[in-house]
Amino acid sequence: MLAAGLACAAALWGAVAVAAPVKGTVSLPSSLKGGRRHVGYWRLENGNVPIQPAPYRGDTVVVLEGLKGSAPPAKTLTIEIAGMAVSTPVVVVGPGSVVEIKNNDRVAHVLGIADSPNVMPVERLMANQLRRVRFNEPGGYFIRCEEYPHVSLSVIVVSSPHFAIADEKGAFKIPDAPDGKGNLKVWSRGRWVHDEAIEVAGKAVDTVIKVSGSEAREREQPTE
Repeated sequence: MLAAGLACAAALWGAVAVAAPVKGTVSLPSSLKGGRRHVGYWRLENGNVPIQPAPYRGDTVVVLEGLKGSAPPAKTLTIEIAGMAVSTPVVVVGPGSVVEIKNNDRVAHVLGIADSPNVMPVERLMANQLRRVRFNEPGGYFIRCEEYPHVSLSVIVVSSPHFAIADEKGAFKIPDAPDGKGNLKVWSRGRWVHDEAIEVAGKAVDTVIKVSGSEAREREQPTE
């Protein structure tokens, strides 16, 4: 009886998919790293403000697609614009989520998604006003101000829970990835910059994702 029970337990254990972490480092080319991307001054209501060197924004996201897992539940979250900057540079949400953008600046911001005007057409958001945008389809969306292009927000809509935001050194960790074959995609500075096949087979995966300069250029969007 005991032997039979142990054999049955072993069979059940073998049938259960084993989850393992996928971790590593994203190595970005110089064109996608922090630094001064715009030079000069922003003209504001009460004068001119010098453009500061861009600090680390935390807007590099690694998404693991093609493996089992449910999408995050839809939610509503608010992003504030204040001091000519967004409160967070990137959000990762499930389909059906609503992003509220509140303009706390004293100037208007002309916001929209150039590649997906059907999701968010370009419109002027006046000071102290709120705009709500619903994201139904998985993908990456880059919201940007036409007049002050450093005011930007990336919205990544995922259909599974396997994703991570890289830290200032490019390190990331996606815990509990199930066995299977999938794709690792990297989003940085408002666009997808890398896509590679990956297989999870019951043990931790440690990888270095090297984004080449050619990949970045191929996906380059107008900056002005």
